[in-house]
Amino acid sequence: MIRIAISCGEGFSSGFLANYLQKETVQQGLQDKVSFVRIPFYQLKDKQDEVDIAMIMPHIEWKLKEAQEEFRIPLYVIPFKAIVKPTLQDFIDDAEDILAMADGRGGRFCFPGEEHTAAVSRLCSHRAWIAKQEKEQA
Repeated sequence: MIRIAISCGEGFSSGFLANYLQKETVQQGLQDKVSFVRIPFYQLKDKQDEVDIAMIMPHIEWKLKEAQEEFRIPLYVIPFKAIVKPTLQDFIDDAEDILAMADGRGGRFCFPGEEHTAAVSRLCSHRAWIAKQEKEQA
């Protein structure tokens, strides 16, 4: 089971997204595979042992850049475009892939070529986007 925190400044927008994704998890019968919870960024350091990964809302990326705390879990800034039409599977794919990339390490992680979150234009998971690129090149 992957335990995913959705995090923003005070928890307002992350609360909406986490609730949506958790409802989708239940509707799709995936409660044994994944769970979503809202954790405001200011509480994340103290609650990081409750989750496996934190997905940070893009509008508070600056807080992550300024943070002095050390995190034992991977932190991933969700690209703006990925929030436009979120699907549960996209979030699961990105969480699985970031966790694999992190290999037990904490701190900020991003996919290659996505170092500047605001410039990311994909509307799906990184995995699905790569598969689409490979299919188009074939």
